[in-house]
Amino acid sequence: MNTKEYIESGILEEYVLGTVSPQEKREVECLSGIYPEIRQELDQLSAALEQYALSLRHEPPADIKARLLNELEFGKPQTELPPAAAPLTTPTETPPETVVRPLYPEEDVHSRPTFRITWMVAASIGLLVLVFTYYLYSQLQNSQQSLTALRATNDQLSEELRITQARQIQAEQTLAVLKEPGTQIIRLNPTDSTTANLATVYWNTHTGQVNLDIDSLVRPPETQQYQLWAIVDGQPVDAGVFDIREGGAMVEQPKRFLKADAFAITLERRGGSPTPTLSAMVVVGNTNS
Repeated sequence: MNTKEYIESGILEEYVLGTVSPQEKREVECLSGIYPEIRQELDQLSAALEQYALSLRHEPPADIKARLLNELEFGKPQTELPPAAAPLTTPTETPPETVVRPLYPEEDVHSRPTFRITWMVAASIGLLVLVFTYYLYSQLQNSQQSLTALRATNDQLSEELRITQARQIQAEQTLAVLKEPGTQIIRLNPTDSTTANLATVYWNTHTGQVNLDIDSLVRPPETQQYQLWAIVDGQPVDAGVFDIREGGAMVEQPKRFLKADAFAITLERRGGSPTPTLSAMVVVGNTNS
């Protein structure tokens, strides 16, 4: 298994963020137990995310608890006195009539202090809960935006790493070809007035191997394809068709030529043509032989 490609696929970041499916979760846990490099990368991502979350943590204002306690202390409860013992009466005595007086006049029943204080405390608590809820919601929104930005940056870095690795592979391939004895470098110059190199042919005069390095050829439509030609004794010979590979990887042509006066590239219909279309010739370069 290619652990580098698996790590660069982004599934470990999704596992840490908790966005993977149950099957992907089992897969990550299984592979992390098998491959130490996957476990190491997973631990590093988890530690980085935890550290980032801790850096965003905010303690609630310290005076909230004191303000709540001050609002709730609206008076000490009054201790009830034990009822006085009823006087002993004889059966012939008539008990005095008990007069019940309201604690508050009827016209002022809605202005009792207890009702007013209770309403004010409830309103204050509700307001504090609303403010605190909005504070937590704002912090959550900021954290989600930061996580989104972090994930986008990670994706960009992964893409840049992939491009760098592709260029490194291309450079290693080119160096290996240049080290072989008998290799000639043939610059294929455009047929128009521009001077930029569009492609380079590495031709080994000992083995006849032809390697093509694409510099800046434009990707053709799906119905067309580039075709390489070797000019041998003044006649064009088909050297094979090729596509523009991602990352500019070197193209190794299947046909070999121990003799060639020049190389050229034309744009033909997909699959190639038995004879070159001269009006569609893109680049051409002469050999030193």
